[in-house]
Amino acid sequence: MAITKKPDKPTQDTSTSAADAFISGAPDAGGVPPAPKPRRVRKGKRVQITLTIAEPILDRVDQLAEELGQSRAAVINLAITQMLQKGLRIDGGE
Repeated sequence: MAITKKPDKPTQDTSTSAADAFISGAPDAGGVPPAPKPRRVRKGKRVQITLTIAEPILDRVDQLAEELGQSRAAVINLAITQMLQKGLRIDGGE
């Protein structure tokens, strides 16, 4: 059995910039926190979102999707695209 030297402990970053970053990240640091980046799940060229919708509206979307032979997502994307191109009418006005 050979005698081996005990491994050295890993060195820690003792630079002041690391310490300053740690301290400034504390909740009571008093600085303005950076704006959080939105969490996005990418699906190819698209971004997945979560949408909460009233059940009667969802039933109508599903019915329209079936009539058109499209997916629910395709119908919702089409509706949003048309709204962005033609504008949004509220209370029957334009």
